Amino acid sequence: MWTRRTVLGAACATAALSGCLDDETDGDEPAEPEVDDSDDDGPGYETHLDDLEAYDPVDRTGESEVEIVVAPDGDHRFDPDPVMVEEMATVTWNWPESGYEIYPLESPDACGWAGDDHGTGHSWEFPFVGKYEIGCTTPDGEEFSGVMFVVDAD
Repeated sequence: MWTRRTVLGAACATAALSGCLDDETDGDEPAEPEVDDSDDDGPGYETHLDDLEAYDPVDRTGESEVEIVVAPDGDHRFDPDPVMVEEMATVTWNWPESGYEIYPLESPDACGWAGDDHGTGHSWEFPFVGKYEIGCTTPDGEEFSGVMFVVDAD
């Protein structure tokens, strides 16, 4: 059975391999890595942190551990949502029963975090700053999403 997680994993593996296999060197020279020179001070990818003001997220910076409740009181939402955390803070999602699946809809590093669909909770440390759109599927097949911003710890 194909799940969202299986499709995402296959897509990430394909993307990773295509970068390895699309080497147009003559065999004598090492491949030059692609570098984003557009912003020497930035992380080298689009963070979408300029969206912060439009969302007015709950500020959880300064906390090393952040809990996000999935489907509080049976509502199809995250609490808090939207939320802002520091990079490398441990973010833990807790849901009321098994059968929930959380997954990235959009992120600056989609292959680094694939979500979870086991048990009643999941924790992850996000090493990349940026905007993360997170999806959730409930045991009855309903879907909802939320937004998390990961910012520099400085």
